[in-house]
Amino acid sequence: GEVSLLLPMSMLTALLLPAASYVLQRAGPPLLRSPPVRGFAAARGARPAMAEAAEEKRATADVIPGMVAMEASPATVRAPGCPSCEVEWVAKSKDVEGTEAERLAALRGSDMAAYIGEIWEYGQHMNDTQRQELALTPDMECRRFVIDASTPPTPLMEAVYNATMVRVPYEQACYVCGPEQAMLLRTLVAIARPRQALDIGCFTGYASSAIVDALPRSAQLTCLEVEPTWTGLASELLEGRAASFETGPAIETLRRFEEEGRRFDFVSLDADKPMHGEYYNASLRLLRPGGVLVMFGMLLFPTVEDQQAMEALHEVLPNDTRVSTAQLPVGCGIQLIVKTEEVDPAAPPLHYASQRADGSVGGLASQPPADGDAAQLERTRRVILQ
Repeated sequence: GEVSLLLPMSMLTALLLPAASYVLQRAGPPLLRSPPVRGFAAARGARPAMAEAAEEKRATADVIPGMVAMEASPATVRAPGCPSCEVEWVAKSKDVEGTEAERLAALRGSDMAAYIGEIWEYGQHMNDTQRQELALTPDMECRRFVIDASTPPTPLMEAVYNATMVRVPYEQACYVCGPEQAMLLRTLVAIARPRQALDIGCFTGYASSAIVDALPRSAQLTCLEVEPTWTGLASELLEGRAASFETGPAIETLRRFEEEGRRFDFVSLDADKPMHGEYYNASLRLLRPGGVLVMFGMLLFPTVEDQQAMEALHEVLPNDTRVSTAQLPVGCGIQLIVKTEEVDPAAPPLHYASQRADGSVGGLASQPPADGDAAQLERTRRVILQ
């Protein structure tokens, strides 16, 4: 029996070890998942029962017995000019992989059945959590072509991206959206030309930089983030730009905006995936008719509860009569959504104000849209101001 397994075992070990750091992180404190590093699930008291249930399920669905957990890094921002956090992470993961290789070698020598069982468990785990990722393994040449065929990132976008990769621990920095996603986001904002834009889950501000660089001159971006460390870095990197920051659970902030009568023209959503359904509905209530919502993380998921949450949205979105939507396989997957509720294509265009001439924004959601000559006047004024 064992002799016939020696060659396959070397191949299986080669498959297992490169993913060791991924598996190790899943067995311990959250690293490659949204809460609490990124998004708004850190405020447990504000989470609905469905999110808590997903959290409880993680304990059984996301852990492979026997794996040694890699210690999670806290939300940390290094000083400018520090050695690359990515280099540090690679060295750290290599140390952990070496330790895991020794453990697996010892297990193979003492208990072949247990060794094979761990490989089987890992395969099952990948099947449960990474089906889309395995099926959509990125073609790096194609990705480079897509990036090279797009308008290059602005100096601000480059500065924010590079600061994230250098100053933020890599296991957290890898949550930043891909450059091709940021380029698409910037183009969508340039098309929509919003006066009031909202970024839910701004992290270090990379997506925010893509939005703010495409905003009309008189427009404003509001950025939401639960982790004060990330808000501090994002506000530092976007200092002097038309962006304001709110730190705290997003769902509470969105409810406050609704109470204040705020209205937005454009929303970017990339936060903790188990809460995306809640954020989606709250965003639609704030979004003006004809407004645009861009949702990230629709195809690739690092955790079981992320996959379950997003697959539920896959069922809901195509059948939601309030919107028109399409999904694009860009990066981790992008959902483009236009709010069609209260929009009559056959009627004359209406103008929904999201910002007054003096810059104030409160109470506009309850105001009726301008029509006829008044709507045309507002559209003309916006073109002049932009």
